[in-house]
Amino acid sequence: MRKFFLFVLQECYNPSMDPVTHTLIGVGTANAFFRRSIGPKAVIIMALASNLPDVDALVHLTGDPTEVLMRRTFGHSILLIPIWALAFSAILQRIYSDLRLITLFRMVVLGAVLHLFFDLVNSFGVVLLWPLSDWRPELSIIFIIDLFLTGLLAMPLFLLLFRKMRPYLELLSQISLVCVLVYVIFCGIMRFSATGLLKIKSKQLGVHPIFSYVFPEPLGAHRWRGVLREKDIYHVYLIHPFSNRLELKKEIKTSEENPIVKQARNTSLAGKIEWFFKAPVWKLRNHSAGEETNTKNAAEVSVFDLRFMSLIMQRKIPFIFHFPIRKNVPAE
Repeated sequence: MRKFFLFVLQECYNPSMDPVTHTLIGVGTANAFFRRSIGPKAVIIMALASNLPDVDALVHLTGDPTEVLMRRTFGHSILLIPIWALAFSAILQRIYSDLRLITLFRMVVLGAVLHLFFDLVNSFGVVLLWPLSDWRPELSIIFIIDLFLTGLLAMPLFLLLFRKMRPYLELLSQISLVCVLVYVIFCGIMRFSATGLLKIKSKQLGVHPIFSYVFPEPLGAHRWRGVLREKDIYHVYLIHPFSNRLELKKEIKTSEENPIVKQARNTSLAGKIEWFFKAPVWKLRNHSAGEETNTKNAAEVSVFDLRFMSLIMQRKIPFIFHFPIRKNVPAE
């Protein structure tokens, strides 16, 4: 069963999977609080509203390899959400003319706020004050796709398969949302515990890290990925809060002080990437003449983020950026 869940995560781990959970949150909220007074149309309204902030996913249409840097920006800004909500409410009123604009606006804002909250609980970050600030906060307590969370939200819909349960949809949806809230709080407590264990480990090793952070791992809150950086080495641990154990899994070197890497890091694109990345790892690969480029001793600089690595899923790290350096360079 564990292998099956890992396969699902490996196939679906990308930002396009977000709408599944967000839609279920909107549907659950509608069934729990609005269906009785507004009717079945409340489900459609909340399902759409809970995905409204993902309007910034339109950047995918540009085909720009750096479009990921603009995700969760202008659509997720608390400064712009009222504008998006009002515009969307006006569109919805043309369809549901029996509902007042203020009623639609309140529902759309609620759906959007729920979206922002559940984006904040993972480690991707949200630029809440765009365009006035590039601050990208995150709570980092739930993996970007959490099958347990999705299961809790889908539970009332699954129970509708049993005819005897259908009259209790409102109650089931309320119970589901309470369970989701308890689960999120539990994950927060576990992350707090994992963070404490990582601090204790750094003291035991006598390490004074220049970076220390705990990222969620998939399939539950019983495992976390701890990252300590000492000089140019990232020490990556698998943390088990229940048993107070840490396993050193990887030691990854970043070559950001290499002169050629510095050349790449001085570009404006690299500056944007380092703003977005949490724990960037810079690598330099030299090519001899005739390999991949026609320039003798050409080099390629690449960078990826340990935020998107997993110790549980064996898959290629997403969002790797490459900087070709087409000039003679010394060996690293």
